Amino acid sequence: MPRLTSLPRWLSGRLSGSLVLALVVGCSGADPVGDTESTSGGSTSGGGSTSAGAESSTGDTSAGSSTSTGGSTSGESTSGSSGGTTSGGTTSGGTTGGTSGTTSGGTSGGTSGTSGGDTTTGGVMGLPDVGSLVVLGDSISDGGGQPPYYYDLLRADLDAKYGGIKYVNNAQSGSKTGALLGQAKGLPGALPGPVVVVVTSGGNDMKGALVQVISGTDGPVKAQVAMNIDAALGELLAPNRFGPGVEVFVFEGNIYDASDGEGNFSEGKCAFGQGLPPLPTDGYFDAWNAVVADAVGARGQEAVDMHGEFYGHGYNNPPNWYASDCTHPSMVGHDQLRRIFYTAITGEALP
Repeated sequence: MPRLTSLPRWLSGRLSGSLVLALVVGCSGADPVGDTESTSGGSTSGGGSTSAGAESSTGDTSAGSSTSTGGSTSGESTSGSSGGTTSGGTTSGGTTGGTSGTTSGGTSGGTSGTSGGDTTTGGVMGLPDVGSLVVLGDSISDGGGQPPYYYDLLRADLDAKYGGIKYVNNAQSGSKTGALLGQAKGLPGALPGPVVVVVTSGGNDMKGALVQVISGTDGPVKAQVAMNIDAALGELLAPNRFGPGVEVFVFEGNIYDASDGEGNFSEGKCAFGQGLPPLPTDGYFDAWNAVVADAVGARGQEAVDMHGEFYGHGYNNPPNWYASDCTHPSMVGHDQLRRIFYTAITGEALP
């Protein structure tokens, strides 16, 4: 689908502040009450669920880690069918190689890492072992939506497959990509390897730049997002970051759209945008998600196409994978997101 690089002529001069607000919350992880970020301390437990942190207006702060071993058990919700295909490309080699399997609109393929690592176009060769699961990002990974949350389910799934994994969740509700570096720096200095890092971030950046997004002047903001992602990846992939020889594999989700490209948030009975006209959104999300894919791929890691997988499962196409706020995953959405990341990590589909 073509990307929109400027404001549609028919829309020029007709935007209102309310329309800008309506478009804000179609972004992954966008917080409908503002750009504030959580300073949650996280809990330490054997069961491993992570509670959402309270939001504050103090800017980018590093949350304390929620650290535990063993797996939690949660009931599964009924799953819908996936709207796209998970990226091709293998994930081997960690900080010394590995692959970037990015997808857009359900296409598959991967690019090789900086050295070593196998590449398999159209398929995923999962990791043979995982020692730790780390979760970073925004409210999607910190209490947003309807439980059971994807990260608790994923932790239990990986623990069942690999056995006895370490779990750390430093995600912050309301955070932007600029907070990822702090979240990464706040991780322990030693973790059992290989270390898998799952990231959901970018929606709040897009929300905060909506005026620039719809006017086609968001280039500098997207460039900053790319630098923010790269900085966090540089910290995570630094040699021996989690111990001598410990490999690290990053799986970073992109930005989804609850309107499935229609931008009709009023018709979706969302908690925003009532009475406002629709504005097609595909071009905007395509452009932002290309930035995420390029930044992640440049470091030889895997961009997970949440946008493509969730596409066709918004409020316009039930069963809805989004909560009633049209921003976070519903119970079904969290179950699907857990499956998307599980397949990316293991190369297998959950039953």
